[in-house]
Amino acid sequence: METRIEKCKLQDARWKNSKEKEVIRMKRLIGLGLAILLVCGLSAVSFAATTRDVTINVTPLVEEAFTIVPAVINLGSVDVGVDVSTGNVTPLVITTTGTVTLGYDKKVTGITGWTVGELGMNVCMLKAAAQNDAPTTDQWGTVTDLEFDTIVVGYNVLTSTTPAAQLILDEGASTNLWFMLDMPTSVSGAGTGVQTIDVTIKGTAQ
Repeated sequence: METRIEKCKLQDARWKNSKEKEVIRMKRLIGLGLAILLVCGLSAVSFAATTRDVTINVTPLVEEAFTIVPAVINLGSVDVGVDVSTGNVTPLVITTTGTVTLGYDKKVTGITGWTVGELGMNVCMLKAAAQNDAPTTDQWGTVTDLEFDTIVVGYNVLTSTTPAAQLILDEGASTNLWFMLDMPTSVSGAGTGVQTIDVTIKGTAQ
């Protein structure tokens, strides 16, 4: 009798032990399943397809350059008085050497004992024309756009005579540059010495 009871207790213990093992195994499987789901979920978040826009701004560098050769004109000794004028016989050559088309302006930036304006004592008039052939005497006298403004006024356009339009030169293009100086009617003081007139030519990208 006792042996049968003991056997029942032993079987009951084995059954309980087996049940506990089954529960432990189920917990492990559930835990593993949750871990897999968690990893898959994280993977889905980590590798989700998203887009972002990038804006790129680029400013091209262009060379705005030109040359004037030669850069000095020597007019020598010239009388003063009404209707006395002089200019360069050999032209200067102006060339656009950069990579953009340039429009040109002119300005007297410095002068020693004279001023630029309506002719008078120590007052001269300077003119410039940008064209292949030198202007005629009549053109120098009638095309007012050839005249330089006073130093106070500043830049005005560098033009030709036919047509009287601003000089515009494409890359690599060139033309001749001519100057005409109408002498003062008279000179005195600082105006009697050697005079230097500084001219600035400005090229602006078109």
